[in-house]
Amino acid sequence: MSGALVGVGVLQAVIYLLFIRAVDLYEREALRYVIPVFLWGFAVATTASLFFNTVASFTISSIAGQQVANFLTPVVVAPVVEESSKGLALLLIFLVAYLAARRRGLVEFSGVMDGIVYGSAVGFGFAIAEDILYGMQYGAETFVVRRIFGGFAHAAFTSLTGIGIGLIPWVHNKALKVILPLLGLAGAILLHAIFNFTATVFGPLAYVVMLLVVLLYILIIVVWLAVERRTIRTELRDEVAAGTITSQEYALLPSYFRRTAYYLRLLLTGHLSTWSRARKLHGAAVDLAVAKRLARRFGAPTREQRVLFLRQKILNLRGEAAARTVP
Repeated sequence: MSGALVGVGVLQAVIYLLFIRAVDLYEREALRYVIPVFLWGFAVATTASLFFNTVASFTISSIAGQQVANFLTPVVVAPVVEESSKGLALLLIFLVAYLAARRRGLVEFSGVMDGIVYGSAVGFGFAIAEDILYGMQYGAETFVVRRIFGGFAHAAFTSLTGIGIGLIPWVHNKALKVILPLLGLAGAILLHAIFNFTATVFGPLAYVVMLLVVLLYILIIVVWLAVERRTIRTELRDEVAAGTITSQEYALLPSYFRRTAYYLRLLLTGHLSTWSRARKLHGAAVDLAVAKRLARRFGAPTREQRVLFLRQKILNLRGEAAARTVP
């Protein structure tokens, strides 16, 4: 297998990563969190999974024979090992994001879409590393087929774990804060096991199962983006009357395409400073909508302080813009 082919595969994984991050239309995740998760999937999760899968396969073959090991390792062992190793990255980045944002009262890793982005990131990293190993063992054709038809497989599986973790800030019950991530992990393991079972027993039919999984993946994204759009509209409505945002901004913020067209117009007309300030102000407004929703659900002092902080941040940005226009 040539180095050029591997390079194309890696580039494809990076494009997938940037694409799924871009799909998070309203509250895009910082690359300083996304890239380490991708690298964990590529290096740490793959290495740990290779070790434990090999040990399990050797142990099972010693006890029950190679044929049994060839079935149980991919269908039973690999889904548990691989989803756990990938899920560990999501748990660690959630804790890092939580500690980093604790003083500000808003966790960076929060909600379904965040879980999908981080789950996909670790999945894309894992998938390209795994495909390289398969390509080295079985040849370039295997690598190409896996890249074309299975590039989103691990991303879709591990997104369930990410969703479970992303919902932690959205629930008040302490038991649910533990149960939801475990349910997400269990769902990821189950989907992974179904795919591997189908691949082991029925061969190419597994990609039909994969198509259904990816369609579910897309459906969840579409539904959650609609929830986020509704949150922005609902939570920012009274901010117009309060003077925090203008009616023009309120009409612009829920629509990704309107905002993008507005940004492009500013860039094409050379208003770079206005573009930069608008992006910051709009980002703060979206954060304000999410913060208000969380404050309403929980009523914690830190949540209320975050709402006040974001309102003031928006007013400060507007004040800076007005000051720059004064001759």
